[in-house]
Amino acid sequence: MRLYDLNSGKLLIDGVDIKDISKETLCRSIGTVFQETFLFAGSIYDNIVYAKPEATPEEVFAAAKIANAHEFIIKLPDAYNTVVGENGYSLSGGERQRVAIARAILRDPKILILDEATASLDTETESKIQEALQRLIKGRTTIAIAHRLSTLRHADRLIVLEKGKLAEQGSHEELLKNKGIYYNLVMAQRQTTKMAEVKQ
Repeated sequence: MRLYDLNSGKLLIDGVDIKDISKETLCRSIGTVFQETFLFAGSIYDNIVYAKPEATPEEVFAAAKIANAHEFIIKLPDAYNTVVGENGYSLSGGERQRVAIARAILRDPKILILDEATASLDTETESKIQEALQRLIKGRTTIAIAHRLSTLRHADRLIVLEKGKLAEQGSHEELLKNKGIYYNLVMAQRQTTKMAEVKQ
């Protein structure tokens, strides 16, 4: 999104140097879903349609269905017209995430950035959001930043950073076979999950 320009090297999008692309064009081409979802004071409908003001109600509802949000929205007191406070405090974390995903789906960006999009969610909610994210990433370049490695296993290419430097890269299967940093992280997370299940 060119918040900062590069000091060295090049970043290309479809073979074009990012410095040659206007910030407005970049903003239209990139969609984001962050760990902390921002919803402004207004209706759920307004929060979704914000991504594409000219969208029809049918497009908004379709985006919400793909995001696994429609089902919970229609159960709210005023369905899509339900007013949510700033940051969506009347909604759970998972519900806010699904509204944010619906917004990204409606925008239909060429490039999608998922920054810890499922980090603070329980397993059941994460599974619903993973389903929605799988639909969202189809046919587009997606950059996913995550510490919860289960969210990355379907990625074409993983890049592992350690102390700010590239440590490993490859597919999930390749990195597991290498038995390096990624392998150790996956094993540690599996162990933590097993321990949590035993405590329940």
